[in-house]
Amino acid sequence: MELPVGLTTLHLSRKSVYLLVLAVALVGAGGYSYVQQGQAVGDAVTVQATVDSARVERLDAGRGIDYEPEIEYTYRYRGETYTSEQVFPGPTIRTYSDRSNAESIVRSYEPGATVRAYVRPSAPGDAFLIRERTPWPTQALAVGGVLLGLVVLAGLGETRPGRHELRPEHEVRSPPSRTWVERNDERLRRLSKRASLVCFVAFWLSMVGVAFGVLSLSEGSARPVEADLLGPVGLPLLAAAGFWVGMILSLCLYGVQSFSRYRRLRRRLREPRPPSPFRHPSRLVTILGTDGDELPEYGRRVRVTGWAFLIATGMTAVIVQLLYTAS
Repeated sequence: MELPVGLTTLHLSRKSVYLLVLAVALVGAGGYSYVQQGQAVGDAVTVQATVDSARVERLDAGRGIDYEPEIEYTYRYRGETYTSEQVFPGPTIRTYSDRSNAESIVRSYEPGATVRAYVRPSAPGDAFLIRERTPWPTQALAVGGVLLGLVVLAGLGETRPGRHELRPEHEVRSPPSRTWVERNDERLRRLSKRASLVCFVAFWLSMVGVAFGVLSLSEGSARPVEADLLGPVGLPLLAAAGFWVGMILSLCLYGVQSFSRYRRLRRRLREPRPPSPFRHPSRLVTILGTDGDELPEYGRRVRVTGWAFLIATGMTAVIVQLLYTAS
């Protein structure tokens, strides 16, 4: 599929079209929610409300279990009585993966208590209790923007990058000296793969230990579990975090070793050599999205190297997000 955009044309595969639709949907939904929340926070006036009920609702989502603070309250505005269950502004609800976070909100709204609520004059029936934005709109905008950027880069790149034939090794002049990575190429490859496998298995064993620890602490108790750093939950969590970091380091080590092989293969390309995919994102994104069976040795090496660093970056982002949320 070809999509004209200004002075250029995007070349989109069927997979790219699906990603484009998803990206536009995320950007549209995130942008709409962001604007709605901004208007609600900016235009709201304060009213007195009476809490009718407050509890934590358990939601069994496909990716796990989430908890929603569900608070029903009644208020009067301009002589009319309204009932609302909205806690945060905007059309989306906010859920938590940790039950204690949802309970900390519900704890502030005892049934029968008089609390402060916020009402937009243009929508008096949609009051809310906490005057702050939820993170979902910005997250949707970020994910949608990244997907949209990847689709555009892939569409602007060559239609068949990475499919370059190599000259025989005897026709290529070797450099006068080899780097340390080149001298230990096979050793680094084995080390990175074994370390990745060990850390992967150990990570999931640690998560099993976390699950057993939570069950042992919560057995016979309705109170939320408080994890001690050196307890049956804290220690497996620390181990899991360590093995997660170990997987990141193993992937980075494999990426460095693979990039060294890529450089050796690049010397065997026929002149004039094509631009390096690692300096032209559009070429790299297109190669990453190509099936490895469709690529020759050079293209497969670019694809493997790129995915190693990309996965390591994504896993690092998960840690940063968890640390940011915890703080």
